[in-house]
This record gives sequence, structure tokens and C-alpha cells, in this order.
Amino acid sequence: MSKKNLKTTAVRRALSVVMLGTAIAAAVPAVAYAKEIGSGAGGGGTTTACSPISSLSVRADATTSDTGTGSIQVSYGVKACTNGQALSATTTVAEYLDPSAVFYNNPAAPLNGKFTLYGVRTRVTYVVTITAYDLATGAVAGSQKAYVAAVPKGV
Repeated sequence: MSKKNLKTTAVRRALSVVMLGTAIAAAVPAVAYAKEIGSGAGGGGTTTACSPISSLSVRADATTSDTGTGSIQVSYGVKACTNGQALSATTTVAEYLDPSAVFYNNPAAPLNGKFTLYGVRTRVTYVVTITAYDLATGAVAGSQKAYVAAVPKGV
């Protein structure tokens, strides 16, 4: 083979590798998008189970007076996944490292609510749990957790 043919072959190989890499890079997101949960694409016709917990946000504040305690603000929403489904909700706030140390429990919580808890210990992680139950069957329809800690800011 001549030098010119070797150079042409090397250029073709390099160009093929670049094109193959580009094709793979373009195909990976397309495959990920096609198999996205709930998209219904990708041949399987998959669907995502509905979660009745439509929103949950928590925020902690460690600057509640000079008592050395903090506060936790919770906002949540529960919405039925199907028309006519009746739900109930419970809210629980407990220490992360000691789940038996329940700070707040409301077994008859409204489906949408906000509440603030004062007197939480600073530098302690709490788990906020919202659970929705189907009133017809009593089964858990969905549950969601959020973690929060009231940490004082350094001076």
C-alpha cells in the first residue's frame, strides 16, 4: 500500500470513529427518553402509578427566639388519582434516628394543609411523612417522606 492510501485509510477510520461516537451520543438520550417512566413509549406501553401526594414541602428555622429550639413548616397536598376516589390523610413528624420519638401525629389530617411545629430540637433531623389511605378499602394509596433539620447559622 502506498503512503497516500495509508493516509486515506487512517482518515476514513478516524472519521468513522467520530461518526460512530456521534451516533451513539445521539442515540443514548433518545433511548432514555423513549423508556422514560410513564411515557408509554418504548414498546412496553408502561404507565406510571399515580401518587395521591401531589405536593410536600418542608422548611426549618433554627432562629426561634433564645430558647435554643427551632421550628418546622410543612405544606402538603393530597389529591385522588381517579374520579370518585375518597381519601384520608395522616401526617407524622418523628426524629430520623429514633422513629419512636414522634414529635407530631395527626391521624385525621386534612387533604391539603399547612402547619408549623415550634420547639423542635436544633441539629436533629426529622422525617415528615404524609400518607394517603383509600377510604373504601383502607389500603395505603400513597406515601411520601421529606427530611428536615433546624441548623443554626454560624456567626
